[in-house]
Amino acid sequence: MNEIFHFTYELLMTLSNITGFTYKEVNIIIWFILIPLSWTLLIDKIYKQRKFTIIFSILVAIFLALIPNFSIFCNWLFQRSVDFLNLFNDLGSNYVASSVIICVLIPIIIYSFLIWKAFFKKSN
Repeated sequence: MNEIFHFTYELLMTLSNITGFTYKEVNIIIWFILIPLSWTLLIDKIYKQRKFTIIFSILVAIFLALIPNFSIFCNWLFQRSVDFLNLFNDLGSNYVASSVIICVLIPIIIYSFLIWKAFFKKSN
């Protein structure tokens, strides 16, 4: 788990250095915008339409337009995410393990299912 966590952290830090966004901003952009957006694209591919992607994109655009300070918002949401992941400590987990399971492994499972449905399952 530690290796996956540190690899992910280094990847996010690299993206932060490339884009000029902070680590927390990159984290929020990826896990709260880009990953869900990619899921809507796959869902739309499955259903042969674009409405989920369009609706999600419009909602994100409106929400981002209403945020007075993106950096402050990202810091706040990142901390709420850390707090959420730390809730699993009571179940015998820790922040690193919870991060890897919830932020890496579960999305990989979701991607696997959506990609299979979108590209490999034969439609009837």
